[in-house]
Amino acid sequence: MRIVVLTPPFYSHFLPLIAPAAALRDSGAEVIVGCSRAFEADVAERGLRFVEITINRNANTGQAAPTSQAESEQRRLREFLEATRRGPIETLRTQNRHRVADMLANPNELLDRTAELNAELNPDLWIVDQLSYGVTLALVAHGLRFVTFCPPHPLSIPPADVVYSVPPRWPAAFTVSGGECTLLENEARTLEHDFTRRYNELLAPYNRTVDSAFRLASPELVIHNYPELPRKPELPPSRVYCGYSFVPPDHDASAWDEADSVAPLPAPATTAPHQQAPSRIIIALGTFLSARSDTLIALAAALRRLYPEAIIAVGAGEHVAPVRAAVGEPAIVEPFIAQQKLLRKAELFVHHGGVSSFTEALYYEVPMIVMPFSSDQFNVAADIERTGMGAVLDPNRITLRRVGAAADTALTPETRAVLKHYSTQVRARGPAYAAAAVLRLLS
Repeated sequence: MRIVVLTPPFYSHFLPLIAPAAALRDSGAEVIVGCSRAFEADVAERGLRFVEITINRNANTGQAAPTSQAESEQRRLREFLEATRRGPIETLRTQNRHRVADMLANPNELLDRTAELNAELNPDLWIVDQLSYGVTLALVAHGLRFVTFCPPHPLSIPPADVVYSVPPRWPAAFTVSGGECTLLENEARTLEHDFTRRYNELLAPYNRTVDSAFRLASPELVIHNYPELPRKPELPPSRVYCGYSFVPPDHDASAWDEADSVAPLPAPATTAPHQQAPSRIIIALGTFLSARSDTLIALAAALRRLYPEAIIAVGAGEHVAPVRAAVGEPAIVEPFIAQQKLLRKAELFVHHGGVSSFTEALYYEVPMIVMPFSSDQFNVAADIERTGMGAVLDPNRITLRRVGAAADTALTPETRAVLKHYSTQVRARGPAYAAAAVLRLLS
């Protein structure tokens, strides 16, 4: 059987999609990966066949800021980052203004290219990233069979009672007024209406229509890159929660070992009667948000005061020098850190609530503090808070007291017990679990 996997040119989406693609290949399927030319070597490295398709005009091939972008994309990135300083409502409103251009940047090109690839490759099935709306449009227009893979939070395919991009539940760390929520919801409903109208204009020549472009997904199978949490009963299509979607790297503690040599670790200090101080801490805000050096600096300085003997690893993007000055020693401060390898021995992980960071923390059973800035990160943070598997901080309101309280919550035996429960679930699933669901569909 032949399967074509289409992924946008963002590592945060490419990596979760390439893992089940490789698992499908290992299960005997012929797998072809379609993406931008910048990812051709990454596809070949995994022994998969590459075909070129431009799904998005913008890209992220590592850190977002230094990635080569059109000036318009750089301007929008700057606007997004500035909005994150003003809080969640302004950030989500800014993202909504950008979404139409992001989500349907080149629909006619994708309609044509998908038809060309279908004629050339004649696949039995397509797998498409849920946020690649232009590709889903093309697959629906041409009547092609596909599976939806959802790398972000499950509410990125909203049920009928949820408005896309409006968190139905806010973490307690954020104070959001009713008026702000109403403003965001009204704008989001307008976006959905306008986006669906544009979708149906493009589908009209193919005699197809959709009720909501944001709710459109495979009618047969949706795979969520997420743990299976308690939630309301779900309507069709069938859903699979694969827990995590990455290939754990080979063991490598060399980065920690090198930092150990800077200042030998003493016996762990006690921060509360029930817990030990973490001796290895990771701070990582993802490829886009590592540009928020003010947050990185404030957080690193607070953690250093709380845990003066800990090794603190920070992914600092373009701001290595000021972050290194704030964090002191012992530390690992690099533009990009080997997050998964470091997580094997980490004892506290502070991240932005991206699904990849969240599921990696679960897989390695590392206590976590989440600081959501944008998009689905607020939904991830709300899940972490309601299940009790970690702590949540407002990234624009960092103080020593708040960081200390969040760390205490993340490190309690009760939180660790919940974390262990979901870690066990996640480890039992993964890319092979997702691949098996796809193969059952084709059997």
